[in-house]
Amino acid sequence: MEFSRNIHLLYVPTLCCNLSCSYCYLGEQTTQAALKEDATRAVASLQTALQRLEEAGVLAFNLSLHGGEVTTLPAPVLDQLFTLVRGHYRKHFDAISALGHKKSAPHIKTNLYKFASLYELLDRHKVSVSASIDLPLAMHAKHRLTRGGKVWLDRTHDNLRLLARYPHAKKISATLCAEHLTDIDAFIADIWFIHRELGFDMNNFNIMFAFGSRLNDAARCGDSFEPVSSAQQMALYEKLQTAFTGTELEEGLRRNWFDEFKPSYCTNAFNCGERFYLLQSDGEVYSCVRGQGIEEFHYGNLLRDPVDAVLDNGARKISAIHQAHGFDSDCRSCGHLGLCHTGCPVVKHQQAAAKSYTCGVQKLIYRDHPVSFPAAVDAATQREQAREYAAGMHPALLLTDELPAPPAPPEFRVPNDLAEAKNTLDALIAADPLLQALYDPAAFVLEFADGELLALDSQLLKPRRRIFTLAEGEALTLHVRRDILLAACAEPVRNTVYLQVLRDTPVVYGDEQRTKQAHLYTYQCYADCLQPSERFGETHASLALAHLLAMHRHLYQRGVANNLFVTTQYLRDYHYQKQRNNAFYHVQAVNLPFQNLEFHYLSAEDPVS
Repeated sequence: MEFSRNIHLLYVPTLCCNLSCSYCYLGEQTTQAALKEDATRAVASLQTALQRLEEAGVLAFNLSLHGGEVTTLPAPVLDQLFTLVRGHYRKHFDAISALGHKKSAPHIKTNLYKFASLYELLDRHKVSVSASIDLPLAMHAKHRLTRGGKVWLDRTHDNLRLLARYPHAKKISATLCAEHLTDIDAFIADIWFIHRELGFDMNNFNIMFAFGSRLNDAARCGDSFEPVSSAQQMALYEKLQTAFTGTELEEGLRRNWFDEFKPSYCTNAFNCGERFYLLQSDGEVYSCVRGQGIEEFHYGNLLRDPVDAVLDNGARKISAIHQAHGFDSDCRSCGHLGLCHTGCPVVKHQQAAAKSYTCGVQKLIYRDHPVSFPAAVDAATQREQAREYAAGMHPALLLTDELPAPPAPPEFRVPNDLAEAKNTLDALIAADPLLQALYDPAAFVLEFADGELLALDSQLLKPRRRIFTLAEGEALTLHVRRDILLAACAEPVRNTVYLQVLRDTPVVYGDEQRTKQAHLYTYQCYADCLQPSERFGETHASLALAHLLAMHRHLYQRGVANNLFVTTQYLRDYHYQKQRNNAFYHVQAVNLPFQNLEFHYLSAEDPVS
């Protein structure tokens, strides 16, 4: 099966959660979710959605399970979900591999609360696990309480030890508020504690920063957390560089810990609505976990709306968000705009800001990895990047002259698709029987006085140029294959053999004022006036050319080549019709394409050296 589109799909089988994290941007959605209803429909909804995507030519190359908390679902439902995801990867193994992905096992985001009880099930399906915790761990005890308000830090330690022994892909992530960074030394100490005491390899760790959420504000009646400021983000980055450079965790620090803020992550997509989608078990589709429950990031329902309409809504709505908040002046002049694309649209919407809330720390990452994340090479390149971004995301700005004028276009322009295989001259000829006749290298054969034969081919297709010498009085016969007189002509009696002779002296004429060879004369002989071919018999007719050439001896110039073109009247007419109908043919056959012979002519009056 061929797919016309590839997407990253997050599936939320339930919004229900067994914890009450203080900074959760889902707000009351996690307490209002109906777990029993979700459990009943979770598998069927995903199955139907994947089928509808496939029928629409859309491949979900990455299928991850997110929440809420996925593990609140009953184990039998999880078993079915994991089986379905593995089956999807198996079914489309070749297509996914061709995209450069190595997906074969399910992936879940989990708070680890039920990890021990589900260990055997996860192990059996080789589920990739992303565990979410708080650092420092004292903040985990404070902010990640159960629904009943209980602290479960000891259980967290036990599950982290168990996760360390888990034989399949795993990582830990931590979402940070300003309060988490009041004691960065404790933050660093707990990274080492988990790594050395609990045994989990903290190279597989990544950092996220919480952001202000209206749903969180509503759920907490305005008593929300304080987000991490840009200065705090940058201070954390620098302190982690100092603390872990040169240690066994340096690779993780450089490669994984700040991955969310690098160009490979969804938050740096030009338009994430073109590729990233979140599907709920009720069929509703949102931008991502950050946009769940926010109308501006709701794309439709995949179980009842046309697939293309839902997916296309994504690109349209994300563009609208970026446009609503404008093109920040800092971004317009930034050499890394081509990497960042001004940041996550959901956070920009939540903060009513025009640029990424992690801009400062991103620039530190770019600074430390200049080869991986190069800036624009000069001011002109940067301005062009800004203009390209504006053209794609803020086209209205181009109409207000807020951005510098584009560079002068090239003096000579050709269509971008001229080089496509289907548009080459060879391909156009192969696809058109009449063009095949027009360019046929065996349609016309010249016979010289000594009996030598020369099959004429188009000057456009010849691998090299050859110039012959013809002498007055020497026989020269053109043999014409009779079937070529039928090409594009139902009544050959109306057709002619069409000869044109040009001379290689330049003249300028026509609307395009091109320099061309001078036309000397044209000659036509009707098909029924051609003579039988003594050389080839009934399959060919013939036309003696020696007298015709001699009649015009006064037009040839000593030392100047002449050009004899041969075709039929109807094939000549078809050539010009094809030029009118097909621009790709026109631009490649702008010079005469007919079979030809280039020659010097020696008249009887010319001195012989």
